Amino acid sequence: MKLSESLQDYAFQEIKKRIQNGDYSPGTKLNTQEISISLGISRSPVLAAINRLIALGLVEAIPRKGAVVAKLSVSQIRNIIEARQMMELFCVKLAIKNVDYHPLILKEMESIVKDFETALEDGYPAAADLDTRFHTLYIALCGNQQIIKFYESNWSVGTMFYLYGIAHMPLSHHETAFFHHKEILNALKTKDEETLYKAIETHMSIIYETLEWYSQNVE
Repeated sequence: MKLSESLQDYAFQEIKKRIQNGDYSPGTKLNTQEISISLGISRSPVLAAINRLIALGLVEAIPRKGAVVAKLSVSQIRNIIEARQMMELFCVKLAIKNVDYHPLILKEMESIVKDFETALEDGYPAAADLDTRFHTLYIALCGNQQIIKFYESNWSVGTMFYLYGIAHMPLSHHETAFFHHKEILNALKTKDEETLYKAIETHMSIIYETLEWYSQNVE
């Protein structure tokens, strides 16, 4: 990978994380100079990263105003969540099939599950990072590079924390969902396909419930 590409990926992930965590709230203008200084890189990879975020729908290019963080509609968020659910359920069989070949991935997922015990104390950024890492590792078990790439670019896990940040909901509302990760991990370790499928569906149901609450009280 070229250095310019790795810097672009770095900028893309960092800006996306700041949007997810609420550091850049909807309507915020993204100043490439300020972002490049804060990341310690040149403006070129930052501009390229912002263009990727525009293509993803997280940022809007507004005439005479520049790049602005978008406010996602309920339908946009639902589309993202549905795509995530489709990929996670599709990967059930493949993840179970491949789990024995990836002990390091399983070990890292176990470490993340343990870290979830204190996630509520550490706040949104830490919890969002743990959640994203756990589910990305799960998807990695499927071994399909196209799915992995689409999953990472779809910003699917971040939508939950986006909703929480916009609605100013306490992280404690997400506590039940944290415990689902342990159920998902145990189903992987025991290679229980039916339980894994149900655990993912249950986990996703909380996100749909949050979206419904958001649509009625915030949107």
